[in-house]
Amino acid sequence: MLYVYAITAHHAAGAEPRLPEEGILPGVAVQHFAAGPLGAVASTVPDSIFGKEVLQALLNDADWTRARILDHQRVVSSLLPVATVLPLKFGTLFAGETSLISALASQREVLEATVTRLRGTREWGVKLFFEAPTRPVRTAEPVGAGSGLAFFRRKKEEQEARAAAEVALDHCVAGSHRRLAALARAAVANPLQPPELHGHAGTMGLNGAYLVASETEAAWRACLSELETTYAADGARYVLTGPWAAYNFTGGGLV
Repeated sequence: MLYVYAITAHHAAGAEPRLPEEGILPGVAVQHFAAGPLGAVASTVPDSIFGKEVLQALLNDADWTRARILDHQRVVSSLLPVATVLPLKFGTLFAGETSLISALASQREVLEATVTRLRGTREWGVKLFFEAPTRPVRTAEPVGAGSGLAFFRRKKEEQEARAAAEVALDHCVAGSHRRLAALARAAVANPLQPPELHGHAGTMGLNGAYLVASETEAAWRACLSELETTYAADGARYVLTGPWAAYNFTGGGLV
C-alpha cells in the first residue's frame, strides 16, 4: 500500500527532488515515482496500520493523528525548494505502484495544467484578529434628577459605538482581503475558526489563503505591512503563516 504526499513536476535542473529520510511513520522511507513529466512522492506503508478499519480507529487518537499530519506536512514542505508541488490531502492511499501510475496517466492533462498554474508560486495564510481598543474612562454619571436620562444616553452611545465598531471591522476585513487578493494569483477566504482551534486572543475576522507568485511576493508582503499600520488603531492584528504548498489551490487533486 502506498501513502502519497504530493504530485511533483518541474524539478530543478531535471533532478529528482531531495527526499527526507523518514515519511509518515518513523523508519518509513520516502520514494519518488516518475510518470513522464509528472512524479509522485510516496511511502510504502503497512496494511496493519493504514488498512481502512485500523486507520479509522487510529484517527480517533488525537495525538497520533496530529503527529502524522505534521509528518505529512514535513515531507511536502521538503519538496518546495526543488519542484512544483501539488500537495495531496492527508490520508491519500493507493493499493500499489501500478494503481498510482495508472491514476497519474489517466489524469495527466488536468494534473499538468494544475502544476503549470502553481509553478513559481507559494501559498501564504493571513489570519486577522480584532481586540477592542481600550475605552477612555468615563466621567461618573449624575445621581438623582437626570440620572435616568443619563442612563439611556449612555446606553445609546454604547449601541452606536458597537455598531460603528462592527462597520469598521467589516470594512477592514473586506478591504484587507481585496487588497491582498489583488496582488495574488488566486485567493480564498476560508471559514473562520473558533478560539479553541486558532488559539489567539481576540475575534477572528479573516482566515485567508493567497497563492502568491515569486515576482510579486515582495509587493504582497509590503501590502500586508501597510494594512497592519493602517488598521492597528482599530485593534486589528494580522498573523502571517507560511509559506506552504498550495493546499487551497490544487483543485480535485488525485483520485
